[in-house]
Amino acid sequence: MKKALLSLALLVTSSIAIAQVTVSPGIKAGINKSNISDMEGTSSKTGFHAGLFVNLDLASFYELQVETTYSNQGAKVKNYSLDNYQGDVIINENGTSDLNLDYLSIGIANKFFIVKDLGVHFIVGPTIDILLKDDFGDSTPIDFSFFGGVGYEFPFGLAIEARYKQGIIDLDDGLTTFGSENTEYDKNYLNGVLQLGVAYKFDFRK
Repeated sequence: MKKALLSLALLVTSSIAIAQVTVSPGIKAGINKSNISDMEGTSSKTGFHAGLFVNLDLASFYELQVETTYSNQGAKVKNYSLDNYQGDVIINENGTSDLNLDYLSIGIANKFFIVKDLGVHFIVGPTIDILLKDDFGDSTPIDFSFFGGVGYEFPFGLAIEARYKQGIIDLDDGLTTFGSENTEYDKNYLNGVLQLGVAYKFDFRK
């Protein structure tokens, strides 16, 4: 009898817990400020990101958010040309151009709220970034990144966020010649991107 009552209590508790989980789809978009570490002659470039997410409201202080995002990253690189003047080679700088790396990012955002009613929260999580477009030349097809940031969510579902995402896999896949083949390769070309964006979470319960 006691076992039956305990099983019933656990079933009721589990049902209540599941019923209290709110699932909300949403959209997000914003700007990127990205660069590539250890690459000489680069500066940050401006890009954008846009995507979809599913938000699970699991507790008064915690939400889990599964995200799929298109993200334009890379760096701004200096252009050079070579001239020969009386037997001497002269290197000329000819402005800059964008080196684009476009990714499909699949991430899990853990959102921790200081006070839920105030809307202020911290965001941390990992992403797997699948390379879609490559101006680099045979870059590593998959990057793994971690991100962290802060955000503010309004009661009507709109949110503003700032994140920094850091890649941890070298972009050089060993098939390219980013550095000299005659010297020891000791650099890691890593993605880094500051993301400023807005998101909207739909509430179909209303």
